Amino acid sequence: MSTEPKPTAGGKPATPPGGEIAVREPSAPTPYMAERRFLAGGAAEIERKFAHYPEDIRADAVWLHFFVRTRCGGEHAVLHRIARSLGLRDRTGKEPSDQYWYQVAGGHYFKGGGDTAAFKRYMGALRAHARRMEEAGSIPFVETENWHLFNTYVAGRRTFASSTAWGAVEGDTGAQKTQCGRHYEVLNNHLETVHIEAPSRPTRARFVQKLAQRYLSAASLSVGEKELAIEAFLKGNSAIESLAGGEQKKRRCIIIDNVQRVLRPGLGNERQEVFSYLHELQEETGCCIILTWVPTFRRVITGSDPFWQQFLGRIGGEDEILRLEQRLKEPDLLKFAREFSLADDVAAWPMLKKWGGTQWGIRILIHKLEKARRLATARGSKEIRAAHLRQVDLESVDAAVMADDEGGAS
Repeated sequence: MSTEPKPTAGGKPATPPGGEIAVREPSAPTPYMAERRFLAGGAAEIERKFAHYPEDIRADAVWLHFFVRTRCGGEHAVLHRIARSLGLRDRTGKEPSDQYWYQVAGGHYFKGGGDTAAFKRYMGALRAHARRMEEAGSIPFVETENWHLFNTYVAGRRTFASSTAWGAVEGDTGAQKTQCGRHYEVLNNHLETVHIEAPSRPTRARFVQKLAQRYLSAASLSVGEKELAIEAFLKGNSAIESLAGGEQKKRRCIIIDNVQRVLRPGLGNERQEVFSYLHELQEETGCCIILTWVPTFRRVITGSDPFWQQFLGRIGGEDEILRLEQRLKEPDLLKFAREFSLADDVAAWPMLKKWGGTQWGIRILIHKLEKARRLATARGSKEIRAAHLRQVDLESVDAAVMADDEGGAS
């Protein structure tokens, strides 16, 4: 553990009497308090800070740093409180100190040893906590057949043993494309996988801006500087991981949802800025890129134009496009019934099948079950029964639920 004294604003070591930190009023934060906040820095820069960490915990440590940056407001003290609430203890039964979390999440630990087994144990609990945070207050994610297909497909493309690092997922509105992408990111965070919605403005600059924001690049950087920062992070991973163990490791991954939005219909191939950038980025870094689109985009990507044929070839051909079904099968309906505490009522099944079989797929089913759950709660019931379903079935569906908001030319 580092024992270097904290610098003052003038850069000189602070040596308060007795080694104690003199805390001032919050209205006038000390330099020490300022340093306790995690400083700004892009993904590639942060990864370099953790280069000295043992390889078997390095990815967890980088994850922890980004967790503090993105979920704890940059305050390691918040991480300390979370650890205490989870009851984390070292092998002697003591709580890891506030200073421990500052050191380990800031890239200052493991310079001269350290208990890696305890750190792994802490990380298991913290990652589980992070998943609960991601899902808290949201509609529960149900692992349908579409999810298992999506998960297996993306995981296969991310291995270095795969012949291609490109992938494509096709599905109508309500086929769970977006939910699957977001859930995959939650399970493979932070920054090992990023999921972004394709911007409505189909320019390279706007796309780079959105992607760089996910990689914590400073807003003040130029577009060119952001591109270099993104490449440095993705390229570093590819080089390190491919040398460190091949197929046991995974490429960093970018999932671009509803990529049809960045198509520029009627313009020449040289004006397809985002697609050209993605091609360049993947060639430069070796990262994995997963595109999702609606079925109407297929005729573009599978056409005879050499520009689009290069993307189809990198995906592996038309047969390698993963197609997700819009209508839910009975095993998936059973999972939703369990997730929403639906009573084992035979009368409920016709309505579940009706909602799961609409042209809006999973959207209508979740919308109706959410309304039924609120109705059941209001009536003091812990279960959703057929009577609750019948009542919400009579109610109209919100226009926003049925809206095709995925964009793109048809």
